[in-house]
Amino acid sequence: MTIHPRTISTPPASPPVRGASLGLRLGIVTTLVVTGTMATLSGAQLFIDLRDEVHDQQRRLSESLSPLVAELRTAPTRTAAETALHRFHAAYFEQGQVEHHLAVVDAADRAIIATEATGIWHSPQSLTASVRIVVPALGPDVYALWATTDNSAFFAARNQRWKAWAVHVGVTALLTLAMLFIVIRREVTGPIDRLLQGVRKMEMGYWDDMADPGGAWEVRWLGWRFHTLGEELSRTVEHLVAAQQRAYAMHRDTGSGSEVASEEASSAAGALDHLDSDATLSRLRTRLERLRRARPDDPEDFTLARLTWDQYAPQAEKLGQPQLRVSLEDAALRVLDPDAFGDISMRIEAERPRLEELARARGDRIRRALVDRNVPIVEIRHRVKHPAGLWKKMRQKNLTFDQVHDLVALRIVVPTEADCYHALGVVHDLYAPIVGRFKDYIVQPKSNGYRSLHASVRDAHRAVFEVQIRSLAMHRHAERGPATHADYKDATRIPADPGRRAPWKRLFRLGRRLRQPRQS
Repeated sequence: MTIHPRTISTPPASPPVRGASLGLRLGIVTTLVVTGTMATLSGAQLFIDLRDEVHDQQRRLSESLSPLVAELRTAPTRTAAETALHRFHAAYFEQGQVEHHLAVVDAADRAIIATEATGIWHSPQSLTASVRIVVPALGPDVYALWATTDNSAFFAARNQRWKAWAVHVGVTALLTLAMLFIVIRREVTGPIDRLLQGVRKMEMGYWDDMADPGGAWEVRWLGWRFHTLGEELSRTVEHLVAAQQRAYAMHRDTGSGSEVASEEASSAAGALDHLDSDATLSRLRTRLERLRRARPDDPEDFTLARLTWDQYAPQAEKLGQPQLRVSLEDAALRVLDPDAFGDISMRIEAERPRLEELARARGDRIRRALVDRNVPIVEIRHRVKHPAGLWKKMRQKNLTFDQVHDLVALRIVVPTEADCYHALGVVHDLYAPIVGRFKDYIVQPKSNGYRSLHASVRDAHRAVFEVQIRSLAMHRHAERGPATHADYKDATRIPADPGRRAPWKRLFRLGRRLRQPRQS
């Protein structure tokens, strides 16, 4: 058996503060994602296009220098080379390209001959191209022919294209947001608003008035589920009202003391079945003391624990010793399944102080309410489930530790059956009932004759607990009659040797525990 650590969540003390709507959030986030992606892709493409245009301009400028390169290679003297350079520059000047400058530079980028007195000309908005060249008239070294021309028109056009890109991105973002707002309003926020309106109607008492909110299937499914829950809640309330009316009628027709007398008579008829000698009780207590010192790895102790679980603990229950039964079962489980016992015990003891205090406060509140409503009380007691009892509950119903609602339970004992339903109404006035968690074992008793009202309720902090309500005769029948907890035995039999499983079974059990890690 794998024990899952209990996850305790603290519910918020108040509803969340209103903020940005879901539609606005979805619209903004989606717009940012779509627009950001589009802007990134289009901006990258524009950048690449502009870069390629600059490279094409440089290539064309370099190709235009071919006639000058040929002249410089064949120039006989330095003067002839300078003349050829200025003549080429004058030709470009005649074509209207005033800002066009040429220079032959050495390996250290020093101008040897140039059209500018300062040598190499640069401008922030210029375009520069270079060609490697050998000019014999200047020396045996390898030179570079630089050409620089004004390119301000291209830069102005580039800036305009970036501005157009920014406007395009902005307009796209606005259009996307507007269209998303319409779509989200129709498909998401509108159905959710209608769903919330139905929930508000349920809060006002119209439990089965949830209409189809429309929209996506998830929202429609929620609407359908709320509708079915409302119908269940409505039927539960009708059942409680009918039960209370039946209790009033029973009280009027039969009187308050008839049920107690009849039940007492039936209990007295079977009282002899629970009598035993002091010697039997002494033997059971002796076995308990021995079992508390037992070791799980001792075969003789294991056999004793098994007999205690199957025979001695039920015998103590039948003798009217429920506390002795609890002690025997806990001691036996410690030997039969030490891992499960250790996990459950540790978790119960860790929370016991808090649970005890909480149960006492709940019991005091219910007691005051019953007194105010003139409902007679025999006793109100609480209990924290003991490890063996919790183990049996989890095993019988295939539950985890967190799924057990009656870890702490309150038991209310009243004089008559009619008082049970009066007390149930008081409890439901104090605490919110949980739909589907109410069991009327008075109208429909268990197979062993057990009769009681079991109601799971939720307090203001959304903590769930169980309340059991019985008449005095039902309580005595449950504690000492055939309706004892000993009937759990058949549904929760201990394996033949849980402490001595085959190695492959131990590995399987360990693997299952590892697949279900502890939660904090």
